[in-house]
Amino acid sequence: SNDPMYAMFVKQKSDLFSNLHHWLPVIIEPVPQNYEHLLDTYTGIAEKQALGCAVPINAAVSYDVGKTECPFCRVNLAEDSPQVCKDLPDWMRLQIGTLDCEHSKRLFRNEFDQCIIQDPLPCSSISNLLRERAVPNKNVVILQVDIEGYEFVLLPNFLQDVGENSALPPVIHFETKVLLELDRTQPSAHGGNKSRLGTVTEALTAKGYVLYDDGEDMLAIRT
Repeated sequence: SNDPMYAMFVKQKSDLFSNLHHWLPVIIEPVPQNYEHLLDTYTGIAEKQALGCAVPINAAVSYDVGKTECPFCRVNLAEDSPQVCKDLPDWMRLQIGTLDCEHSKRLFRNEFDQCIIQDPLPCSSISNLLRERAVPNKNVVILQVDIEGYEFVLLPNFLQDVGENSALPPVIHFETKVLLELDRTQPSAHGGNKSRLGTVTEALTAKGYVLYDDGEDMLAIRT
């Protein structure tokens, strides 16, 4: 999958990332198969580049107050799954998991009943998931988000949840490709007056971030 942190650690030809003993990646991934792959990937990084530790979390991020377990819809990747599920493109099989099962129904249509399974997963806010692992918000330097168009839900809630500006990460990097596509095809489906991307950018600029277009992504740096 597209993991900019992996690209930065492994593919960048820079002495800055030749020894990673001072980095602590916190990886939140809800899809079980992707989570297992991430464990393998970051174990390899640890062996080759002295990454001392990582904090993997198999959970979903949710700002539905009071919930500690959420329904999660994902593609059935079992060996005995129907052939139609195995024939789906990798980006659908491996990257499309969501708390919004209605979104899965719209996306998969006829394949939904055959290919989508609903798993209950642990869920909480980013701050709570970090707190449970003894990682303070103020220690987060880079927040990387790629959640298939739901950045407009997560990022404003994250900024509000953290509260104190001094505890906000200096750098936030997130995908905009799906946000823009959803704004084009479903401009009012999220129930807000602003566009999805506009909701995100307004929340970030209000917290002192300067935004930079990064192609299919956006880079936000707090000044």
